[in-house]
Amino acid sequence: MDYGNSSEATSICVSLKSNSFSSDYDADEALEKILSVVGAAKRFMLVPCDNINNAVAYTSETGLRYIVYDVEFMNSITTGDNYWSNMAILAHEVGHHINGHTLSGDLSQYESRLEELEADEFAGFVLSKLGADIEVVKNVFDEISFDGDDTYSSHPNRTRRLNAIERGYEKARNNGNIT
Repeated sequence: MDYGNSSEATSICVSLKSNSFSSDYDADEALEKILSVVGAAKRFMLVPCDNINNAVAYTSETGLRYIVYDVEFMNSITTGDNYWSNMAILAHEVGHHINGHTLSGDLSQYESRLEELEADEFAGFVLSKLGADIEVVKNVFDEISFDGDDTYSSHPNRTRRLNAIERGYEKARNNGNIT
């Protein structure tokens, strides 16, 4: 979906400065699958952006919602099945949008960690509904998180993130499966 904002997307990419998605079409299809699980409308722009070493959910000043992703970063997540790794990261970023996190102003590190856990739980829920194995999902978050004290970090530690993933995964399992 194009809202005539390609220059804004380019600007976002430049200011933030590649996935097993072999093309933008693959990334778009992955986004469609994630959104189908929760019945959400596709109101996000997917924007590949080199050299940010991450994926980021962002809402612009004009209200347009983006998921900006580094193709190389997505390719580097190779634990287990790369497909599920990319889906996990994309689902996490969608979780930020679905939960309204990109609309918040400045957050304390504590509040930022809570938002990360909410996005992790959302990702666990979605991946369970899509048929991912819980161990594969946990391996993804095991690779991208750290152990230890998270007091001064914007992201929770590995244990807290894995617990959030499992919580979302189990909520989905207890709520029935989709086909």
